Amino acid sequence: MLSETRIIASDGRRRASAAFAVESDGSRQSKAERVYSGLKQAIVSGEFSPEAPIDKNELGARFRVSRLSVTAAVNRLAYERLVVIEPQRGSYVAKIRLSDARQWMLVRRALEMEVAVAAARDLPDESIERLGRNLAYQRTALDAGDVQGFHELDTLLHLQMVEALGWGRVAEALDPVRTHLDRVRRTLLPEPGRMERTFAEHQEIYRAMAARRPDEARDAMGRHLDQVLSHLETFVTRHPGFFEP
Repeated sequence: MLSETRIIASDGRRRASAAFAVESDGSRQSKAERVYSGLKQAIVSGEFSPEAPIDKNELGARFRVSRLSVTAAVNRLAYERLVVIEPQRGSYVAKIRLSDARQWMLVRRALEMEVAVAAARDLPDESIERLGRNLAYQRTALDAGDVQGFHELDTLLHLQMVEALGWGRVAEALDPVRTHLDRVRRTLLPEPGRMERTFAEHQEIYRAMAARRPDEARDAMGRHLDQVLSHLETFVTRHPGFFEP
């Protein structure tokens, strides 16, 4: 899980650290887990684009692990449909299926609208303030044009709501959905004006929560997630072939 302790100062601005670049938690993870976490982050962040080949020897050297550890990590990502393994072609990053993205968004929208209601109604003031600090970091990332930092703070904001409520089972249900949708959201963020609009949508959600207005928070969250799907459809029209049907 991301946490506020992973928000660090860089070039005078704050941003969330990328797991693929920073392996500080390696001592607490198995070798295969380190490769899995790093490669997954690279795929979700867009560092490894769809259909990019996965060089197991290169990964082994990068993480200083055996080919067996790399293979275990790649197999796990294949099970999660982030990687495709073909006998004659090898391993490569899976393309994003548009039909899957639409279904994932339906699931996420239903759950996160209820999270927004409960957060506005039940979160203690200190948790609301923590969300406000996240927005301040987002503003800094936005002003700096830090797309990756903004994306990670965006992800963290949604995680903070669920974690603060103590809704572990909801978090478990959302985790695989978010993983795939984060690839979509990270693809859309560099589009002109998208970060600014996303930040404005986050502000609307936060204001409703801070004002303790559950219905407004739910509606604001719904509009926010509807915009992701709307921008996805527009992106697909402009970039045919980027996603699978």
